[in-house]
Amino acid sequence: MRSRPTYGQYCPLSMAAEILCNRWTMLVLRELLEGSTGFNEIGRGVPLMSRTLLMGRLRELESVGLVIREDRGPGKPVHYRLTAAGKALGKVVRTMAECGQEWIDVEPSLQDVDTDFLMWDIRRNVRVLPEFPRRLVVRFHFPDAPEKKQEHWLIFESGEVDICYIDPGYDVDVQIEANLMTMTKVWMGWQNFSAAVRCGDLRIEGPRELTRSASTWLGLSSLAGMKKQPSNRRVMCSAAITALH
Repeated sequence: MRSRPTYGQYCPLSMAAEILCNRWTMLVLRELLEGSTGFNEIGRGVPLMSRTLLMGRLRELESVGLVIREDRGPGKPVHYRLTAAGKALGKVVRTMAECGQEWIDVEPSLQDVDTDFLMWDIRRNVRVLPEFPRRLVVRFHFPDAPEKKQEHWLIFESGEVDICYIDPGYDVDVQIEANLMTMTKVWMGWQNFSAAVRCGDLRIEGPRELTRSASTWLGLSSLAGMKKQPSNRRVMCSAAITALH
């Protein structure tokens, strides 16, 4: 493996930055901290990252002792797990995410939301309620997304939640429609769910007992409770800032 560029300093910050400040590295760590272990599963959390680059980043994290690669034998998928040192980075990732949520102006990034990541993040944070039917199918429609990414399905079944990018063929119980900016704002806590429904920015259809509790089972990002600072106090950023959840 090609050696990494260094800052030439003994400072612990510089040594950590040499490992952590490569593009995509912190987002890969986010996925591992969220519990993703398989290569494809990790990749679903960073859909715009090339497979080759993802493999390279995982190898780098393994080489520095942050990740363990578990080969489970022929024909079985490889799993990646954080070491104790890797898990210790959880507070670093969380602090960076909180900084982005509170202080960085992310409005420009809402013009180009990554649909697959938004739905992947929603999928791993939704709540399964006791009153759900044996199988609950929720269809999301984003009319302003590229044609192939306008529809996604969440399937709640046997206490598990899966996401489909093509029609699974099941009857739909609940339909949610919104543009991507609205759905992202609601998910991140920047726009109230009920207010978005009342003004028509978010439309939800289905049995009353399911639509009435939608804000509970849909949930919010783990960062949604943090108050966004007033615009005149935030760091202005014209580049897309990817939230670390």
